[in-house]
Amino acid sequence: MKAPRKLRRVLTIAAVLLAALVTALPAYADPPGGGGGGDTGAGGGGNNFYAWVKAQVEYGGTGYDGTPDTPVSGGYDPPHCWYQPQYDYDEMFDWVGNNYRVWRRMGPEDQRDAHEWYEKTLAEIKPHEGETDKVFWFITDDGTDAGWDCFTRTTEYWVYRATEPPIDREDLLIDRGDLALMARANLTLPPPRPVTLNPPEGPGGYRTYVGLETMVNVPEAGQLEVTAHIPGVAYLTATVTAEPTYVTIEATGNYDDKRDHVARCPKYASGMDPKTGCYLRFTRASIGGPYTITVTQHWHVTSDVQAAGIDEDTGAPSEPVPVVVDEIQSVANG
Repeated sequence: MKAPRKLRRVLTIAAVLLAALVTALPAYADPPGGGGGGDTGAGGGGNNFYAWVKAQVEYGGTGYDGTPDTPVSGGYDPPHCWYQPQYDYDEMFDWVGNNYRVWRRMGPEDQRDAHEWYEKTLAEIKPHEGETDKVFWFITDDGTDAGWDCFTRTTEYWVYRATEPPIDREDLLIDRGDLALMARANLTLPPPRPVTLNPPEGPGGYRTYVGLETMVNVPEAGQLEVTAHIPGVAYLTATVTAEPTYVTIEATGNYDDKRDHVARCPKYASGMDPKTGCYLRFTRASIGGPYTITVTQHWHVTSDVQAAGIDEDTGAPSEPVPVVVDEIQSVANG
């Protein structure tokens, strides 16, 4: 199972050579910088060959927007390279044969090394003949420089794994714990928007008055989740869930904070009791520039994989909403 350095070199250029030998073959060479982008293996009767393994992890859910949440809240560091299920026995047999045929074309010394590797690898996989599950796992990376470094440090290009691996951050076998961390890294917690105030916005923006209850309306947030999984492998799936808990409101300037931390601030309605809403009462006028009001939606994030250790409280602040605070003018008639 160990991949000698020469085989690593072969895997790096094999796709290019094979593409020259067989027409219309997709080929991937050593990528510049980090990441192996491609797929390893043979298919379609042995007519396809790729030099690198493609990460099979897929994401979905209401909290996934297609981009990682960087930096990740809570200090979670997903794995940068890992072994993942790749081939059943027949596919592995084809992969070995394709490597052998490419390697042996590189010269007399390579023919000897290729034959030795070919016989040795066939002997290693022979006990698993007839197994139709993806029992041969190949190393891949996350497409980053750190992932590429991890990939090149590994001594085994593939391993045999017949059963679900235990959750272990150090073994490089992708498991539900790793997938939970990957899901957390791809969870995007949006800030509350739009945040509106009452008195309502006018042509010059929001204006309120000293001593007047300035109501804050925050959109209600719903539960978000992200699932990371490897298609076709039922036990390789994990989900993280973010539950909205409460909001906090902060403002610049001088104000009285008369509201509790609540799950949501109800929409302002004429005649409503300020005690049931979210509001601030400014005690001084703004001079030289507006005050601002910022709302933070707080979340509790957990996972269905307890061993992943994901249990955090985090918050997503809104953009500051500027508000001009005026003094209430009184006119005395004498």
